[in-house]
Amino acid sequence: MSYIKQLDSLRALSMVTVIIVHWYPKGTSLYTVSAYFNAPSIFFTISGFLITSILIKERSRTEAVSANKLETFKNFFIKRALRIFPGYFLVLGIWYLIKPDAEVIDYRYFLTFTSNIYIYKIQTWPALAHLWSMSVEEQFYFIWPWLILFVNRKYLMHTIILFIFVGIISQVLIPQNNYSGVLTVNCLDSFGLGGLLAWITLNSPELLARHYKAISVVAGISLLVLLTQGFLNKFYIQETTLASIITFWVITFFITKDDSKKYPLSFLFENKILMQIGKISYGMYLYHFFIPYLTYPAFFAINKFLHLSLKPHVINRIWMVESFSLLMILSFFSFKFFELPVQKLKVHFTAVPAKKEADKKQTILL
Repeated sequence: MSYIKQLDSLRALSMVTVIIVHWYPKGTSLYTVSAYFNAPSIFFTISGFLITSILIKERSRTEAVSANKLETFKNFFIKRALRIFPGYFLVLGIWYLIKPDAEVIDYRYFLTFTSNIYIYKIQTWPALAHLWSMSVEEQFYFIWPWLILFVNRKYLMHTIILFIFVGIISQVLIPQNNYSGVLTVNCLDSFGLGGLLAWITLNSPELLARHYKAISVVAGISLLVLLTQGFLNKFYIQETTLASIITFWVITFFITKDDSKKYPLSFLFENKILMQIGKISYGMYLYHFFIPYLTYPAFFAINKFLHLSLKPHVINRIWMVESFSLLMILSFFSFKFFELPVQKLKVHFTAVPAKKEADKKQTILL
């Protein structure tokens, strides 16, 4: 499976909606549209797709040479740690140094990647609440590799489908509120849908082209239901599941499309700037929370010094542009001089050499 460059653009668009939801005034039209985007579900579906693809390939390589699957699991987890841990713990360290006195959090949960459980426990959004999704990802990494590497191949697809249904059923059985979505079990449908797409792509790719129209219809209905429920403010089907189904279709489109032909929104998903933003989106996600704490006083002092006698909402827009620019710069330097050098250590943890350069590129950017 070749590197799907459009996923970087999809990451970038999702990341922009996250920033809008966290920085923009609640209740505005831009906030509402960005909230509909449901970025965490998109990220989880992409992650399920890419991680499952990597694990299935690693399993095939391992079995081909009769290598130790436990070694494969260890190498996989170390490589994920090299991708996630440095930036994550850097953010925790920075917050510990700059934290406002009023923003007290229980670091035990953040240090052990259980902040999602912490949020559900206290039923409020504390400082660094955005890191709940990283906790969900890490908990997923503890479970998923065992299944993909060790479950009998004959039952692997059935196991993935079972996880999808577990995620959907849990959203029915567990009382739903503003915080229930952070529980890992409620996210399994997103990971599972991505994993199912990976399994089909690697084992029966012809099914995607054959059933593409049906997938498109289901995705279209999901989008319609998502928008209708939001308009009526009544939710009968979880929006996370609907967003994941739509993401499943989007990835399927990129896999099956004719590269020689233009397509609607190609100007967006083929945009090189968006692709570059997608590559640094992990840093943007980590740093975007505390940027306002650092920039708000400074930028307002500068704007006042420049005698910008503008209306408050205009000043706020200027501050957002300035903060976003700073976030982009910080994330770029973090990616180039901190994240990439650490990720290069991954080459020391490959049990069976990868055969395709595209696989290596997809892995290092994941």
